[in-house]
Amino acid sequence: MYLLVAEQLTIMTLIAAVSFVFSKKHKYGEPESRYLSNLLLFVISPCLILNTFNIPYDLEKIKSFGFSMAVSFVVLLFMVVIAAVFIHSKTAIGKTRDSLDKMSFVYSNAGFIGIPLINGILGSHGTFFLMGYIVMFNLFLWTNGVYTISHKIGIRQIFFNPNIIAILLGFLLFAMPFQLPSILNQTIKFFGDLNTAVSMIILGILFANFKKPVKGEKTPFFRVARVVVFRLIIIPVLLLILLKLTINFFDFSDLQKEIILIVFIAASCPVGMTIASFSVLYGKEESYSSLLVSVSSAVCVATLPIMVKLSELIL
Repeated sequence: MYLLVAEQLTIMTLIAAVSFVFSKKHKYGEPESRYLSNLLLFVISPCLILNTFNIPYDLEKIKSFGFSMAVSFVVLLFMVVIAAVFIHSKTAIGKTRDSLDKMSFVYSNAGFIGIPLINGILGSHGTFFLMGYIVMFNLFLWTNGVYTISHKIGIRQIFFNPNIIAILLGFLLFAMPFQLPSILNQTIKFFGDLNTAVSMIILGILFANFKKPVKGEKTPFFRVARVVVFRLIIIPVLLLILLKLTINFFDFSDLQKEIILIVFIAASCPVGMTIASFSVLYGKEESYSSLLVSVSSAVCVATLPIMVKLSELIL
């Protein structure tokens, strides 16, 4: 398990490092990161969702998928509450970073770390149920997440968002007695497969354009450390307690317990690349968001295997 997580983080680091060097050499910056962020959020991510649902119809899978979404809803709502309770800055600069901290508490890197990790443990069977979390993740992201970072949200923004449309089309595709034509299917798959690489390329560009603190201002190491400790240790432990109490109260099947484990692993991943992408799209502090993503990704090599082991023993 440890080697699997370490391998994924090594791949992520190498891609980001190449992007960093290339961006430094050619002086790529905000225009490029903004373009790639839009491509990632509005094209690549929807294709990843659609590709997951392009499988044969199965009624039992639909029921279990619904259970996965229900558990994911409870878990994400719980993390939203935790973020609201614990993040309240008093300084002006602290308040500007509060939205990024709150998003870091809630939105993990369930795509890059979670998908290969679950696939390594449970295969494609487990990855399908992980999509229940990814679907609910996107619903929260484009409602709660957008409101958290921009303090406004519109109905049009929710229902006409490509990711939400992809979720609805994905369900429709899954329920149909046929799959997409090969050419269209391969096109969507190729775009979805870009998810990891493009995420890390954006991170490399952000690092290459990291702005040093102005005179008299220090790098917020303590603040970053607090967010990382909550994201990787405190929140997973609290989730373990919540999920264990839930399991004790209800008579879940072995498959349902397995799905709960999958959701827990997804929620215990490091700060999501989405935070860095949103900071670019909404004009927030890009260097701070990239610091949150990179530090939490490095630390999770030690914490995630421990949390997974604990969940296997407790859940």
